[in-house]
Amino acid sequence: MKNLSVKRLMGLILMSLFMCQYSAAQTRLKANLVAWMIGMPNLSVETKLARQWSFNGELLYSPWKSIEGNHFEYLKIIPEVRFYPKGVFNGFYVGGYGSFQFFDITKWNYWNQGKYQKGRGFALGLSLGYSYQINETWGLDVYAGAGWQNSQYKGYNSDGTMYKGWNGSGEWLPYRLGIALTYQF
Repeated sequence: MKNLSVKRLMGLILMSLFMCQYSAAQTRLKANLVAWMIGMPNLSVETKLARQWSFNGELLYSPWKSIEGNHFEYLKIIPEVRFYPKGVFNGFYVGGYGSFQFFDITKWNYWNQGKYQKGRGFALGLSLGYSYQINETWGLDVYAGAGWQNSQYKGYNSDGTMYKGWNGSGEWLPYRLGIALTYQF
C-alpha cells in the first residue's frame, strides 16, 4: 500500500487538531488505548453538534507489513454520529457509523497459505458506549460496535502473482472495541 504513508496520516491528524481549536470546550481528542497497545495508531476527534448529538471522526491505521508472514496493513476512516440521552459527553450513548477502508491484508481464512488481498471496503454499523468524565480536561470513552462490512479486492500469491481478479465479500461482524483516553479542549 504505497499510497498509505505515515506522513499522510500525520497530516490528517494535524489538520483535525487545527480544526478543533475553533470549537473549544465542545471538542475532545481521543486515543484508543486498546489499539495503541497492539501497535495500531487510533485517534479520533469528537465534537458537539447539539445538546444530545455529536460527531466523531476516527482514523485507525495498521502499519504492519507482515505478522508472521501474513499481510496486515490498512487504513480505516470512521465517521460516526452519536446520541447521548443525558447530553453530549455525559454517560451512555448510541452511535451510527459508516467506515471506509483501504487494505493490504491476509484474510483470516488465508493465514499461512501464502496469499493476501488488496482492496477497499466500507461498513455500516452501530456502536454502544459510555463516556466518563474524570475531571474538567480528561475522560474515558468505552465502546463496542458491530455491523455489516463489504469489501472489494484482488487476491495475490506471496510472489505477487494474482490468483483472483476483482472479488468481493460481505459479512456481519463485531469489529469495534475501544477504551479511549479523552482530552477536552
